Amino acid sequence: MLGIIASNTFRLAAALLLTLLAASAARPLTLEQALSLGRERSLQLQGPRLDRERIDGQVREAWSNALPQVEGLAAYQHYFKPAKVFFPDPMSGAIIPLELQQDNNAVGEVTLNQPLFTFGRISSGLKAAYAARQSNQHQQSHTERWVDLEISRRFWTVLLLRDVVEARRASLAVSDSNLARVQRMRRQGLMSDYDVLRVQVQAGNQVPPLRQAENDLRLAELALREYLGVPLDTALTAQGQLTDYAMALETDAAPARLQVRDDLEALRDLSAMYEQIYHIYRSQRWPVLSGQIKYAWQWSNDAWDVSPQNNVSSVYAGVALSIPLWNSGRVSGQAQQYRADWRRAEWNLQQAERGARLQYESAESSYRTALASERAAERAVAQAGEARAIAQVSLAQGLITTLEMDAAQLDELVARVNLAQARYSRLVAAAEARMALGLSPYSLP
Repeated sequence: MLGIIASNTFRLAAALLLTLLAASAARPLTLEQALSLGRERSLQLQGPRLDRERIDGQVREAWSNALPQVEGLAAYQHYFKPAKVFFPDPMSGAIIPLELQQDNNAVGEVTLNQPLFTFGRISSGLKAAYAARQSNQHQQSHTERWVDLEISRRFWTVLLLRDVVEARRASLAVSDSNLARVQRMRRQGLMSDYDVLRVQVQAGNQVPPLRQAENDLRLAELALREYLGVPLDTALTAQGQLTDYAMALETDAAPARLQVRDDLEALRDLSAMYEQIYHIYRSQRWPVLSGQIKYAWQWSNDAWDVSPQNNVSSVYAGVALSIPLWNSGRVSGQAQQYRADWRRAEWNLQQAERGARLQYESAESSYRTALASERAAERAVAQAGEARAIAQVSLAQGLITTLEMDAAQLDELVARVNLAQARYSRLVAAAEARMALGLSPYSLP
């Protein structure tokens, strides 16, 4: 029996030691560190970065249309059985064979082509490529701010649920203490069975909210790790409290800030890109003037007695005018498609500008409401603390029962939970309002 007790004691001590080691190995993580880690590892930013690589290739392709193009050609042929033609000999009447190909032939060519005049196609292509690059840069900045907003929201959610768990545990401790006190008083004949049963129900009602809060906290921590792009089993502990963050909202420059939001700038650049692509296809109905310089070399040999070997080379330059005459509506159809895309991009921009104003007005209203709720919750906490102090004095004077004293303590805990939720709502609302203005959702202190 003693061996079993000793074994269980050892197992309990080992489990406690492992828990302490795991807690000590958990790395504290501030919000600033979380934002930096998220910008580096979050999968949400990989899409815009890959788009940037693709657009850089499009810029290089657009520039290549304005630069010379050099092509080379090298060929060798050997005829095992050359083709022959037969001619009659006028003197003897015999048929004489004559080979048309030489036994060995080698050809080398180098050609340089340079567009000279394209009616604006090359310049429009460059403008479209650079507009796409600018649009991608603005979109990437906008995505980074959305990532910062989501990281801040998930980080603050962890801090909120941690406060809720602590409050739920304190509430359960108060209920358990009250139950133990009532049971002692029942044994002394000072309390009835009904009073004991009522306190037991009150204590039991505290357990499900605590378990739910603990589960919500675990899920919130997993969600934060997932969004940061780190393994889910990484030991990270969100550091700080909600009171450490004082997010303020300045609305003086709101109209000007709304016009330069990165998402709106991205749509403007996208509209400019489609406009230039439309100009490219519209100008394809006009001729293209290009220049060419070519060097050619040819060598051949055979068993002919007259000319057993030839080695010739030539260099020439010229210009060419390519004139499109008829393409059955292909060019005009493509131009019509991109003109529609251009108009759709402008329409999307107008819709986004209106939506940005509505988004800001909604976010500002939510911030004002959350700020008022936080102030009301602060007053409720102060009043609950004052009520608890009065209850303590009344209990000492025998004016109230212990049940009423415990109820006052529980009311104060509930008020503190409501205050934490109000602070969380105010922080998120301020971050969303800053995001609506095109600013970073979290301002460093």
